[in-house]
Amino acid sequence: MIAARLHGKHDLRVDDVPLPGDVGPGEVRVRPRWCGICGSDLHEFETGGMFVPAANLPQILGHEFSADVVEVGADVRNVRAGDRAAVLPHVFCGSCHYCVRGRQALCRSLRITGCSWPWGGLAGEAIVPAYQAIPLPDRVSYEQGAILEPVATVVYAVERSRLKLGDRVLITGAGPVGQLAQIVVAAAGASAIVVSEPNPHRRAQAERIGLTAAYDPIATDVLAAVMEATDGLGVDVAFECSGNERALGLCVEATRPGGTIAQTAIHVGTRIVTPDVWTIRDLTISGTWSFNYYDAPRILDQIAVGRLPIERIVTRRIGIRDIVSGGIEALADPAGDQVKVLVDATGGAP
Repeated sequence: MIAARLHGKHDLRVDDVPLPGDVGPGEVRVRPRWCGICGSDLHEFETGGMFVPAANLPQILGHEFSADVVEVGADVRNVRAGDRAAVLPHVFCGSCHYCVRGRQALCRSLRITGCSWPWGGLAGEAIVPAYQAIPLPDRVSYEQGAILEPVATVVYAVERSRLKLGDRVLITGAGPVGQLAQIVVAAAGASAIVVSEPNPHRRAQAERIGLTAAYDPIATDVLAAVMEATDGLGVDVAFECSGNERALGLCVEATRPGGTIAQTAIHVGTRIVTPDVWTIRDLTISGTWSFNYYDAPRILDQIAVGRLPIERIVTRRIGIRDIVSGGIEALADPAGDQVKVLVDATGGAP
């Protein structure tokens, strides 16, 4: 089969690799269908291994994917061969302090498919723990299934933000996570959604998805615009989805006293913050990492009935052999016109 493997910094190759071996107890063999390119994949490409251990290189990438289950190991009960599934990436122990409390994303020995596990979604086949395979309802497509992981992450962030019906929201960054945040907060009952995004293509895409106002932070004083629209009060909740220091500062300044800033993007490197402002204004700064496994079925149900039209963020579909030029490089371009790129992984199948 073929697989997209990270060999090092700026070195992602489509290689011929052996098929996975035997399926062990509690495991399943899946054939990936669609795989999303995540912002963390861009970081891995840029650094040669931010979360990917050096010992794992070359590493098959891909942690946001849908698949067909083609074989199940002993003692597997949650899926059968022939099932359509979304594959969530966490490989957890199930017995540590966090796992037994339902916080598998914080597992003391956490590994991630497509990052620190031998297999990933950008390949013809993969072997994964059976619990990762979440059956897709009939009305959920493979493409939607490939977006389950990032939208589950956003759902977790929204719940951590304590968003209430009628709240006013600021979102900084209109990339995939920012646009999924638009969809989720709208479904949760936000009364106003303001987006700050310098890229005109992403800003236009965000407007098509639906919002109250979208601003270019380079050309517009977004803080002044937010304050004018909220009678000087500020938004109730802000979601920082860009990984930009100025955007984080905007979220703090534009959120009303007693409000919440949900930090969802990964900030690489040192950032300057002013905690005294958080204290004086009684702000909640909520770091949000990944998702809760038990949320997946109810999120899929919301997708199935059309309340979370997550497929609207997809702007390009490519073959696995175009992963670098059509995917990674297109998404890494600050002036690029892509938001979410899905890779057709069936081209890697044996």
